[in-house]
Amino acid sequence: MNLDCRQVRELMDSYLSEELSVETNHRVLRHMAECRDCAAELKRRQRLRALLSETLGLAVNDVDADRVRMRIAQAVDRERRSWRRVARLGAVAATLVAAVAVWYWAGRRVDAAAYNDSAEDHVACALAYYPSGTVYDPDRAARNLAPPFEHIVDVVGRSHGVYQVIDAHMCPFKGRNYAHVVIRGDGQTLSLFAERAGGGALPDTPTTVLAGDALDVHATTQLGYRISAVATRDHRLFLVSERPTDPPDLAQDILRSAVRFIRGLEK
Repeated sequence: MNLDCRQVRELMDSYLSEELSVETNHRVLRHMAECRDCAAELKRRQRLRALLSETLGLAVNDVDADRVRMRIAQAVDRERRSWRRVARLGAVAATLVAAVAVWYWAGRRVDAAAYNDSAEDHVACALAYYPSGTVYDPDRAARNLAPPFEHIVDVVGRSHGVYQVIDAHMCPFKGRNYAHVVIRGDGQTLSLFAERAGGGALPDTPTTVLAGDALDVHATTQLGYRISAVATRDHRLFLVSERPTDPPDLAQDILRSAVRFIRGLEK
């Protein structure tokens, strides 16, 4: 079932808050790939959220904006008649800010679900929504990627031997918001995921160091899929595959290129 503009706009905030199912998320993406007005509206809302994020110094999803506004409005209404109470409000606000900061940094613990989530999203998205013969459409990718990931394919590259990028989009999944690059070749599909590291550190010690790059790779197998993960200063990347690429260093080259792109964002 296709979504109309009214339905899509009702879902946009949930889409940006990563609250939709994978199926509904893809229906929204398909609509915006065909509707310039809705795509423009989504960009407008993304910019608004980015401004909020920059102002607060936190990731947008770390803050429940409606709840914050409601609590501030209630506090101001209670305290507006007395300068003494205004002073008390300042103390309360400082306490709230401190509590948010403590909560935010405490939340940067080990993310035990990181590997499973990337494998599950690979299955739910890359393996479920791209029929044989799908080819990369740069205009579609431009509409479906959001800052700061809009140029990820330009840096990673669209062609890696027999492997070709077939799509790129933002992919909300279980509270995450991946930039998802789908790559296909040699009878298998690869998923390259990039996300901000708000959910915590990677859970395992590095298993490999890519020569010449000083990249600690956290490699494991989850749900039957091979997962190689790299943490940079502010981001994490996951490369999910069914089996090793042939040649094996092809997967490493994809990961290196993605890390180069992410480190460029972090300068």
